[in-house]
Amino acid sequence: MGFEDRDYYRDPEWQPNRGDHSAIRWLIALCIGVFVGQLIDARVTDWFALTTGDTIPKWQVWRLLTYAFCHDTKNVLHLLFNMICLWFFGRTLQERLGNREFVAFYLLAAVVAGLSYLGLHAGLLRDHSLVTGASGATMAVMALFAMWYPRQQVLLFGLLPVEIRWLVAAYVVIDTLPIWGALQGNRSNDGVAHAAHLGGLLFGFAYHIFDWRLSNWLSVRRVPTWWRDRERRKAVRLYSPESETPDSPEEHDLDAKVDEILRKIHEHGETSLSDRERHVLSEASRRYRERTTRTP
Repeated sequence: MGFEDRDYYRDPEWQPNRGDHSAIRWLIALCIGVFVGQLIDARVTDWFALTTGDTIPKWQVWRLLTYAFCHDTKNVLHLLFNMICLWFFGRTLQERLGNREFVAFYLLAAVVAGLSYLGLHAGLLRDHSLVTGASGATMAVMALFAMWYPRQQVLLFGLLPVEIRWLVAAYVVIDTLPIWGALQGNRSNDGVAHAAHLGGLLFGFAYHIFDWRLSNWLSVRRVPTWWRDRERRKAVRLYSPESETPDSPEEHDLDAKVDEILRKIHEHGETSLSDRERHVLSEASRRYRERTTRTP
């Protein structure tokens, strides 16, 4: 039996969502809690929403993140839609990335989406406006989901089955056209932060394309591990199947590497693996299958 046949190494696309999803539950609970706070006291929105007039000129940089936990109190569907998207698409991503990496991805997506909004409205259009909502971050979640599982079907309006890749592509067009029109002088008053949406979508695409691992950037404790991996890469040797026996040092070294990789998957998710580590797992799976075949 190879690694690909074992439960802990199967692609999440072929598994039901069985994780604890604690990170997503906390994010949803926080959004609902802030929404209740907004209903009780309107000053919560004044303190946390993203505004082109206060965020950068007054160095209120916390707004680049806190706006994503606020929502339009006059439209509960704004909150409901974002939380449904986060729950539906985010669960699979959390299981694949791990809690810490998923939270880092989501929060940084919110910041990037906020910066995108400021870049357009404060930098180019120079208007005074305000934005709230997790839409930019949830767009990043949808974009990453679509990159990993492009043929996954979702029910549009609860009726029409559409592959997620086409839905995300439609959002790219829908959000790009108003931005292009605004740059040409045609302002839109539809109440949608298209720049934040597009910023989130592009962040999700970039995360996949460049194979980022955000939790490694944020953790000082990962530096010694990175240095050890660097030294191992320097000392890597070419494997020759003809010269290896079942009890050779190379075989024991491979077992140790596999144990280390499996621990890394357990702690940080399957996407944390480098191409070299994936190659090691594939090679180990092949050898173990051969070993099982030789066993009488």
